[in-house]
Amino acid sequence: MSSFRILMYCNESLGWQHISRTLAIATSLSHALPACSSLVLTDLSTIGRFKLADRVDYVHLPTLTHDFNSSYASKGLQIDLERTLKIRRKIAQSAIKTFRPDLVLLDESLLNLPQELQKITAYLREELPEAKLIWGLSDTLGESEFVKRQWRRGEALKTFENFADEILVFGARSVFDLAEAYDLPPHLAHKLFYTGYLSRATPPSHRVRTEVAQMNRTLPLVLLSPGGSSDDFAMVDAYLRLLESTAGELNVQSLIAAGPAISARDKRDFAARAQRLPHVVFQRFSKHKLQYVRFADLVICTGGYDVMCEVLAHRKLTMVVPSLKEQPGNLCRARFFQERDWVTVVQPVEFHPSALREILPHLLFRGPRLVPKSRYDNVPLNGFVRIAERMRALSGHAAVEHLLAAS
Repeated sequence: MSSFRILMYCNESLGWQHISRTLAIATSLSHALPACSSLVLTDLSTIGRFKLADRVDYVHLPTLTHDFNSSYASKGLQIDLERTLKIRRKIAQSAIKTFRPDLVLLDESLLNLPQELQKITAYLREELPEAKLIWGLSDTLGESEFVKRQWRRGEALKTFENFADEILVFGARSVFDLAEAYDLPPHLAHKLFYTGYLSRATPPSHRVRTEVAQMNRTLPLVLLSPGGSSDDFAMVDAYLRLLESTAGELNVQSLIAAGPAISARDKRDFAARAQRLPHVVFQRFSKHKLQYVRFADLVICTGGYDVMCEVLAHRKLTMVVPSLKEQPGNLCRARFFQERDWVTVVQPVEFHPSALREILPHLLFRGPRLVPKSRYDNVPLNGFVRIAERMRALSGHAAVEHLLAAS
């Protein structure tokens, strides 16, 4: 099997769920396709904390900040946005020209930065006319009218028409029909390929197994996993106030994986408060947080894609506290997951100690701690297998027989 190269482009200004998913795809391709090399372009400042698989590397772009109102600015450089974008573009173009990928996987996050999107996609078509341009979209991007309005403003449909050979949807049409929800014209709907959900099913690391073994496993484990929004501080604070007000009477083991949006100072304060409480583990940063889902009896999260995939895979009781203004995909996902009785949705204004004193015992102690398997009938969780096979097909290389057999 001859070698081939994949370039992955992922802009990350809110948390790190997009780059985490991108690296997981690169890792799965490294394992499934021995001849595949992947180069990731990203502006995540903490990219160096992630362990890279064989034949996977990255190029770091100057980081941008995002104020949740579609307004970007340079994060680390004291220059204006236009010059920052120019530096990013020059770096990206140099990587593209030198690496010369056969396939390019563009993350949906690039749609939020049309100034960069238009020039990079045009350069790709001009420099590498034979390369396949593939977009990767989450199972949902938000409520219908919101997404259609955003797409009209950013010319996303025009981009998909001119600069997309295929559009991978990391979900299932039976769960959320993206073409129908966002009124895609037939010629664009034809480009959609639903991969199924991307459940990693990664065996827990030695570190994770050791940390869980040191917890009090006679108590139900609650995993609190904020997702990178401005609500993260309030979410962790409310949960700690609940534990402080009950003085250990709640009878749970808690693991708090702080979100990337919480400042270092606030994390230090939270860690000090957690240390004074019984059966509470506080982590400032954990790239392994998805591995803890399998051990949890209850997951409290904001509805981010990666966490929800693991929730589905392990049938976990889940409380979703979606941001009402930020991360619109999480809010929409929470809604249709709740409609299928997969999760319980609690609005941020309701996530406070007095309400949680009633909600948590109801979820943990008054019913089964696993969601019935029958509720997940026909929900595909083999997205990584499907992506590998699709990449193989688009590149014209031989089938991934051992991977398909394992699925």
